[in-house]
Amino acid sequence: MRLGMILKERNRIDLGKRIGRALLAVGLSLWAGGCALASVASEAAPSIFVLTTPMVEFGEGREMLPLQLVVDEPYAPAALDSNRIVFQPSANEIGYLGRARWSDRAPQMVQVLLVDALDRSAGFQAVGRKAVGMRSDYLVRISIGSFGVLKGETGADGTPDRVIVDLKAQLVRRFSDEIVAAERFYAEAEPGSSRTIDIVGAFDVATSQALSGLSVWLYEAASAAEARMNGGS
Repeated sequence: MRLGMILKERNRIDLGKRIGRALLAVGLSLWAGGCALASVASEAAPSIFVLTTPMVEFGEGREMLPLQLVVDEPYAPAALDSNRIVFQPSANEIGYLGRARWSDRAPQMVQVLLVDALDRSAGFQAVGRKAVGMRSDYLVRISIGSFGVLKGETGADGTPDRVIVDLKAQLVRRFSDEIVAAERFYAEAEPGSSRTIDIVGAFDVATSQALSGLSVWLYEAASAAEARMNGGS
């Protein structure tokens, strides 16, 4: 009888210890979670930046082409397929600007800017994104080789920081999947300072140059492709 009472008392003590340890674990977990939430709440929200749509001029005497054009979302390597602003300390290293983001992923932003530029230029009967599902005569495929800031070299013979935009484009006949033309568009711009707003301004300049050249080329390439198909020169 006495042995049974002793065992029962030990079981009661062990149960109390287990409950105590469980309550301590829960308390520590809640404390850690609260600290994490407080840390997130105290972090400053990143600044969001956008780029402006370039103005495209095809020149006098250029009529609207009776063609529908669809722009596919550009391909980009994983490091560029993000809404973070790329900063390269060297040609072989990729980092990102802190507390600064694009409003969209870089490929999607380039796609929207090109569609807007072509649409405003009135060079084509209709222009849209492939995701919209619009039937078209031609498809524009783009790959992004570079879309970031390359740090300059220090010293007397050094070079300043440069924003580099490097795009490769293909004009594809929609139903035959024939590549009728291909070209590369490369542009650089110097930020002038290390301030984020100046870096974004340099992105605006370089992106506008690349997309303006791409837009004019698309008009000329599509016009030439149609002339060849119709037996013209």
